Amino acid sequence: MNARTRPLLVAGVLATALLGAGLAGVVAHAGAAAAKAVVTDREFHTTLAPATVKAGPTTFVVKNTGRFPHALAIAGPGVASKRTAMISPGKSGQLTVTLRAGSYSVWCPVPGHAAQGMKAKLAVAGGTAASSGGSTTTTDTGGGDGGTVWG
Repeated sequence: MNARTRPLLVAGVLATALLGAGLAGVVAHAGAAAAKAVVTDREFHTTLAPATVKAGPTTFVVKNTGRFPHALAIAGPGVASKRTAMISPGKSGQLTVTLRAGSYSVWCPVPGHAAQGMKAKLAVAGGTAASSGGSTTTTDTGGGDGGTVWG
């Protein structure tokens, strides 16, 4: 190898290494995307699909197909109680929660609704559990009452 080609070879190796590192970062970021669970609320039943997710961030998409306002609450390992705002009939809302492995209760926190059957169980399998479980993000797309928490 002569003195003229050595700098080109070093530059090529460095460019390849940087490209590989960038690609690894993109793949790692894509793997951290929140899982999705769809919750359908109606009088007086809650459907949750899927009923099992992997540990890590999970976004609950809540659809109110009933005639009355509903909401979603969840509690389990590392999550004392997280809730959506009220969701008007025909509207949807979202709740993103970081979950640990274990069993979680999901219910409508409107007084009396869970007692009438608006509840479900969620199983969370081990996996990419975050050590700081319980962080949440809520989005109210339901034209609710501004975030009143019922319970």
